[in-house]
Formats: sequence, structure tokens, C-alpha cells
Amino acid sequence: MAFLRWALAALVVQAAVFSVIAQDAEQAQVVAELSISDVKVVIKGADGSAISTLTGTYPKAVLANPQVPAAGSLDVSLSVKKGGESFKPQQVMLMLKSKSLGLAAYAVGKLKSGSYSLSINAAAVEKQIGKAAGEYEATLLVGDPSTPKGISYALGTAELLFSGASNAPEPAAAVRTAKFQPANNVKPDITHIFRAPEKRPPAIVSLVFAGLALVPLAIVILYVPLATGVNFKVKPGPPRPWRRCSSTAAWLPCCCCTCCSG
Repeated sequence: MAFLRWALAALVVQAAVFSVIAQDAEQAQVVAELSISDVKVVIKGADGSAISTLTGTYPKAVLANPQVPAAGSLDVSLSVKKGGESFKPQQVMLMLKSKSLGLAAYAVGKLKSGSYSLSINAAAVEKQIGKAAGEYEATLLVGDPSTPKGISYALGTAELLFSGASNAPEPAAAVRTAKFQPANNVKPDITHIFRAPEKRPPAIVSLVFAGLALVPLAIVILYVPLATGVNFKVKPGPPRPWRRCSSTAAWLPCCCCTCCSG
């Protein structure tokens, strides 16, 4: 009975320890999650004044295809937290992806007074991917290696206008993604042409020639013993009996001397 009580007590202690470890793991997982707040999107004109100011709450989109002037900019500000406290992640970026070409330009966030600010304009897009006017998908990317999952906040779409005086070239077809490449830029599929297998004789022919190749070996095995008189089948006979020699009193094999007794 004492042994059973000790075993039961050990099981209770083990269950309590596992419960505490599980609770600590759940708390650590909750703390490791990222969150963003105070998201503000500002579209500025050429003079730097705000044309429109929008506030967003993740994951609800805030942009409904407004126009960003050629000399204006798209500014985003936000706060990043981890476990309810301010946090400095390794990556805070704003991505503008062309809906017609699939190419993307990026702006890196700068930390100032506890919040991140990001700004991108037509000149920055021209420098990264070339002159590609049209609609762009704006996405906010936040991530850090210490967290199990990053944040991808789709802010919506915006139309980016480019200056007519800009000499920036349009994106080359070679750098476009496969989804948006023009048909004349897609290379033809490579079709490998293999040589047709040569005709071979039936298997019976190969077997006949293999048998003929083994004939000399069979002749050697069967004819050489008969011609030379060598008998490979002879087995050693039983040992000869030993007898006592009457003249020398020594034990010798039978027939080894003429004076064997007996």
C-alpha cells in the first residue's frame, strides 16, 4: 500500500509540473506575437501638404484607389508592439506592387519617437522598377525573427501618376514576372529529341551464342581429365591399420614391412 501511495503522489506531482510548463509555453507564445496600431495613411501633394488622411485598423483596408500626384507621395505611419509593449522589429516595409506588371517597389520604415514612418513616391518607384503608371497594391510588411509570424497588412490600392517629363524607361519585359510577360517575350518550350532505339535480335539468338561461348569450357572440364588420366572423383580411402613389427617392435602401417605380426 505504501508503494501505491508513493506512485500516486509522483503522478500528481508530474501532472502539476506538466501543467505549469504548458501554461508558460502558452504565455510565451502570446507574448511573441506582433501587433500594429495607430496606422495612418497620408497622401501628399507636390508642396508637401496633405491631400487626404486616412486611419486604418488591421486587417481592414483603407485605400480605395486614390490618385497619388506625380510629385506627391504616399506616407504611412504606425506603431509596433510585442506582448503589449513597444517593439523594434527587424523589418518594417511598405510595398507597392503594380497590378499590370507584377513588379514591386519598397520603402523602408524609419523609427522616430516610438513610431515608424514610411514614404514612397513616383521617383522612388521609377528608380527601382522603371516608369510604370497605373494602379498599385499597397501592403505593409512587419516581421522579426523572434516572432513566429509576421504581419502583412493590405492597405488597398492607389493610382500612381508619373511626370510626363520623366525620362525613366518602362520596365523591361525581361524583368517582369512570368504572369505578366508579353507573349512575344516567352521563349518556346524545349523539346528533347531522343534517338530511336536500335533494333535488336530476339533473345533466343543471344542465348544460343552464350551457350556456344561456354562450349570450350565444357570441353576442358570433360575431356582434359580423360586425356590426362586425372581422376577428380577419387576420394581418399579409409586409413590403413597399424600393426606391430615383430623385428623392431614398432607400430607401422600395414604392408609397410614384411615382418608384420599378425
